[in-house]
Amino acid sequence: MTTTYGQSNTLFKDLAALLTGQLFLPEDAAYESVRQLWNGKVKTRPAAIVRCLSVQDVIHTIRWIRAHGLSLSVRGAGHEIFGRSLRENGVVIDLSQMRAVTVDPVARTAQVQSGATIGDLIEAAQKYGLATATGTISSVGMTGLTLGGGYGPLIGAYGLAADNLLSAQVVTANGQLVTASAEEHPDLLWGLRGGGGNFGVVVSLEYRLHPLTTVLSGMLLYPLDQARTVLHRFNEFIATAPDELTIASGFLQTPDGATVLFLSPTYCGAIKAGEQIIAPLRTFGTLLIDQVQPVTYNDLIRGLDAFTPKGRHYYLQTQSLDGFQTKAIEALIEQGLPLPSPFSMINIHNFHGTASRVGVSETAFALRQDHLMVELIAAWEPQSPDDEQRHIQWAQHISQALAPYAFKGGYISLLDEQEQERVRLTFGSNYERLLDLKQTYDPDDVFRSTIGHVAP
Repeated sequence: MTTTYGQSNTLFKDLAALLTGQLFLPEDAAYESVRQLWNGKVKTRPAAIVRCLSVQDVIHTIRWIRAHGLSLSVRGAGHEIFGRSLRENGVVIDLSQMRAVTVDPVARTAQVQSGATIGDLIEAAQKYGLATATGTISSVGMTGLTLGGGYGPLIGAYGLAADNLLSAQVVTANGQLVTASAEEHPDLLWGLRGGGGNFGVVVSLEYRLHPLTTVLSGMLLYPLDQARTVLHRFNEFIATAPDELTIASGFLQTPDGATVLFLSPTYCGAIKAGEQIIAPLRTFGTLLIDQVQPVTYNDLIRGLDAFTPKGRHYYLQTQSLDGFQTKAIEALIEQGLPLPSPFSMINIHNFHGTASRVGVSETAFALRQDHLMVELIAAWEPQSPDDEQRHIQWAQHISQALAPYAFKGGYISLLDEQEQERVRLTFGSNYERLLDLKQTYDPDDVFRSTIGHVAP
């Protein structure tokens, strides 16, 4: 049975005495700022937040929480959409201050603490002319990204973030520190590669790095009335695109209020060859803006941060399409537009290349064929409850409109709490193996508020 405690409870003093980090209770002045996630919509109030500074802090906290019958949740960098890293009246194991990144330029690997962001890893690796597959926003945590799979602009060349994970250190539900690698606990490493965060607290990760400094990337904007033509031509183009080229697409509003179609190519090979390969994209329609140019990978990722500031309210739905078929294009345009706010957008990831050549059973991430993962991102500044519902309904409505043309599962990191039935479909033939893994490492179902809950 789970026990809950009021804000003035003194029980947590015993836990505080065990820590090198800090313990925050609701009555503390800093509690609200520490509690705040990237998504300002999340208002969950835990009974306590343990801001860990070491692996030993994590071990002490897990053992203490379990001894006192409390529920727990785990927070990495805090860039989260649905608030599963916070549990009402529970205890949060907050890893956001554990952000160290150590690069071995000879072995081309990086050791990353669990609170490190994409930006932390990119900055550390770029000093040696190296990089790895990451997401698209610098404040996203590498741990959460990897546990869900990890789409991004290098997916064609280097695969998912999860495909570049070499090992991880995990504190299990009984407070034991284990290493998951090809040599030790390989079953756990398999599950951490896209299986969600329900097997323990990941405290560090080791990634494979690749030689990379500059990419050819930027935005190409087309008028909305040409969207159908451009997307059909784009669908034909990506079928034969080289691994080095991954192209995001979608719809956004420009500062003058116009809704436009965008293509955002990222080419990570030789720049001169990239210019020739990307050139046909410029002929798909009448270009409004062409921002494609050589840019460092760090600048590319940080350049996208302005689209998703911390504290704004967000809601998101996803569907994964087997390409841009005519009916799917019509559903996107007819049901998804106009966008519900100047901050909302439709962002579509291009999954192909190296990521598609990984076997379905090689990692927990199961959707290993070329596809387009559609993010329906509702974003707004809060004004009224009715306004919030309008944005949520927009995302849900277009998701339902796309569903007949989509794979039945979803992206585990971005499933709504109401979409639990999609979890099994997401993992497909890997689901039973994940259940066995859960039974091995967390038979009491301690970790059940994180990404894509897989129940034993």
